[in-house]
Amino acid sequence: MANVWTSDEATGVQMASIPPDISVWRDVLAQAVTGELIAALNYTSLAEICVDPEEIADALEHADHERGHAVAFSKEGMKLGIEVIGNVDAKYWKRLRSAFLNAVADRDFIGCLIIQEIMLESFAVASYERVGRVAPGSMGEVFAAIAAEEADHIDHAMSILKTERDRDVEAFDAKVHRLHLEVMTTLAEMMARDDKNGHCEVCHGNCVKQSLGTVGLSTGELRGASLQQYLKTLDLLGMPGEITLGWVMQLPV
Repeated sequence: MANVWTSDEATGVQMASIPPDISVWRDVLAQAVTGELIAALNYTSLAEICVDPEEIADALEHADHERGHAVAFSKEGMKLGIEVIGNVDAKYWKRLRSAFLNAVADRDFIGCLIIQEIMLESFAVASYERVGRVAPGSMGEVFAAIAAEEADHIDHAMSILKTERDRDVEAFDAKVHRLHLEVMTTLAEMMARDDKNGHCEVCHGNCVKQSLGTVGLSTGELRGASLQQYLKTLDLLGMPGEITLGWVMQLPV
């Protein structure tokens, strides 16, 4: 869809005005691109603390896949006649990246997997699936396909994390809870009804949350689906549901 041209009343200069629904998709794509770029950075950093050559290669391959996802989302923006700009230094995403870098600094391979594969990927899988159902044309197909690939990433990490939990259940669950308080709190704030901490620094202009209804989405639906995916993943690890549900219930809304 082409941009609509309007005239600036003060100068009479013709300027491109993006239709409302296209503006929403621009912000949705910008958030997705940013998330994928963060994931690529995370996997690249993970490779730096791996010792086994296969683990290094695997982490770098994942980084390449995430960069490819960012490119795919950007191309969908181009099809709409818009430029999609990610921002890895945006306030919430920068906090998520910092949490991962803290685990890297501690050479905490398992902590890195928990953050990226259990927490961040749970949000990606669930939100991309929902967006894929309503996004127009090839954009919906791209979101759905990438959601499936991210789900594979979670599956790939599950056996490693289950083995680690079996070694010391109490220590593993305590680590998940500690990371939950940091990472999941940030994700919950990012997907809260209102931006109590100000602009997210990814959306163009006003926050896209209030406009999601125009394209068949809602913050509540995306948040709810993401948290359900997160709880499902923790269940697969064998963590007690009555405890993890309590964690989620305490997240900011």
